[in-house]
Amino acid sequence: MLWCSGLFALPGIGFLIVFLLARPQEFVPMLQRVPFLYVFTVLAVLGYVIDLRLRRSQPIAVNTLWWVVALFGWAVIATALAAPDQIVPRAIEMAILFALYGTIAHGIQRFRGFQVVAGVVAVTCLFISAVCFHQDLSPRQCIGGEEADGAIEGKPDGRFCETSLDCHGPEADPDLEYRCEHVGLFGTYSVEDRVRYRGDLKDPNEVALTLCAGALGMLIGFTLRKPRPTSQLAIGLAIVIVVFTVFFTQSRGGLVAAMLIPAVFWIRRNGIAALIPAVLLGAPVMILGGRSGDAAELSTDMRYDAWATGLDLWHHSPIWGVGARQFTEHHFLTAHNSFVLALSELGIVGLFLFVAVIYLCMKTLIVGVREVSKRPGTAAAEAWGMALLAAMCGIVFQINTLSFTYHPVLWLFVGLCGAWSSAVRHHWPEFHVTLTFRDVLFVAVLVIAYATVILPGFLIVKGYY
Repeated sequence: MLWCSGLFALPGIGFLIVFLLARPQEFVPMLQRVPFLYVFTVLAVLGYVIDLRLRRSQPIAVNTLWWVVALFGWAVIATALAAPDQIVPRAIEMAILFALYGTIAHGIQRFRGFQVVAGVVAVTCLFISAVCFHQDLSPRQCIGGEEADGAIEGKPDGRFCETSLDCHGPEADPDLEYRCEHVGLFGTYSVEDRVRYRGDLKDPNEVALTLCAGALGMLIGFTLRKPRPTSQLAIGLAIVIVVFTVFFTQSRGGLVAAMLIPAVFWIRRNGIAALIPAVLLGAPVMILGGRSGDAAELSTDMRYDAWATGLDLWHHSPIWGVGARQFTEHHFLTAHNSFVLALSELGIVGLFLFVAVIYLCMKTLIVGVREVSKRPGTAAAEAWGMALLAAMCGIVFQINTLSFTYHPVLWLFVGLCGAWSSAVRHHWPEFHVTLTFRDVLFVAVLVIAYATVILPGFLIVKGYY
């Protein structure tokens, strides 16, 4: 499948996506002997270079390239200034993220190749969804380990339980803390009965976002591209499993994103007035599916406290911040907001570059979908443009409560936005969307207002600043 489009970059890109999201190297011992993330990163880059030499791809920069280069470069510079001892790991991390973004954005220049990558993303996310779905249906076991970020990080000890009290007794290790959680495949287990995965998706909220964008968004795109009844039935069943899995994460933001993504298609077809019945239908889902009670209130309180800390860190270092991945050196939790995280770790410059990248992606998709819909023979471009736009809407909404600034899922989709733009330009060379002076000014004003008025004002109203 990965070779179907005749591109040497596709195998590396596909395996890089699988190993970044599904993390098979964490539960298959034989895969731990080789640093596959680095291997597939190099393979994707070399494949793209070969495609260039064979003229299967064109050396044309996508519109987000230099903004992404500026952001990642600034992240390295900010870290060098604020935390020089962390410069090497941060430079390696930024290089991997850039390789993921760059090879997808520039190596995929046809809609056939785009559909292959979208399929890899969807299948990988469906695998994660299946693991989490099975996890929720599995019996609870005692998890013994140490308390970390409000959860027990350890291993199941094989004892079945109904509550955490069942895990105490003569068989318990007195040196360990215990919780009673659902235990699933590949060493996964829930946290407070909320399903989750491993690696970068150990947080239930991040699982929900990834499934909404990578599975729900892409599957709806395939629904538009595969009109056959059998395909529609299979995709519909997969969507049902994904939606239930998001429900099992008990993520309030994830449930909103799960409703927001199909709502984008609904509004596109029926107009903004169609949003009213959609909201009425979605309200019961939010009431029944999201967390509530003391645990939810405590989570919200801790999130606001982290935002206030982020604002204080920015005041301490307004230009370059405290350095990438340094927030937790100053607070016991991460920022739980990608924009606050960028502001505190990369300063006002970093936040401007981060917002500029997202703004340009959204502008490209909105303008692109509007323009290609006016041209004949653009069904594939319009379908995948809408799928990406819906996925990005879900991402942009939910990263307001998640630390996704350097998360591979975000940069995977920024790369897909670039690939979609490249594919459109292959058929329509005149298509090109940039940030005009007015756009740059708007982003600058928005960022300054966010840092000086919106965020502190919100925290003052909530009593946290």
